[in-house]
Amino acid sequence: MSDSAREQRGWRILAAELRIPWGSRVGAHRMLVIADPSGAAVRQINGLASWYDERAGVWRHKPVGYLPTDRLRGYDTLTHPRTWLPIHGVTYGAQPDAWNVEAAIRRGDVCVLAGEARDLDAAELRVRLEPALSVLKAVNALSDGPEGGAGLPYPFLGFGRNSNSFFATAIRALGVSQPRFARPAWLAPGAGDVLLSPEVLSRLGAVADAPPSPHSGS
Repeated sequence: MSDSAREQRGWRILAAELRIPWGSRVGAHRMLVIADPSGAAVRQINGLASWYDERAGVWRHKPVGYLPTDRLRGYDTLTHPRTWLPIHGVTYGAQPDAWNVEAAIRRGDVCVLAGEARDLDAAELRVRLEPALSVLKAVNALSDGPEGGAGLPYPFLGFGRNSNSFFATAIRALGVSQPRFARPAWLAPGAGDVLLSPEVLSRLGAVADAPPSPHSGS
């Protein structure tokens, strides 16, 4: 990143959905998305059903967990680019950084959680995002395993504490409320569950009673 890009304001932390099935309103996987000053989605933080590939020595993600060995882990596309997911309401580009979120924000398909005044520069973004990244590390470390830990058992077909619970925990750490999408999916199982205790969240920087942003739920 160039010095001018670091100094430029307009970075935002967003809430978005992957619709299941794609394009429908049936179900949703929720995620954090980072948009740069041009409005391009350049980074995601996701909780995903995962399995450890012993032969390759890496974690791999899958659409939904159904095996007793499947785990719930957090991922940052900055270090795990293959965990990038399609964003509801955003037109595909040739590359993920070509996926502009501005129209989706105006329609309410994507919600701004931080930087609603387009006032974050890159350094401020790093500080603002740190509690969510700390949640990622803490959730992964809840059980022993490679690459920071094996996280939690993934509930069968996602019915229980799942990827949406990871999202709920991350935004709790950010001190913001659940987003209000203009046309939300009918089902977002696990969205009401939090994976870490209030004491741990407080230690990670949560502000439990932070006022909601104009684009967030109360």
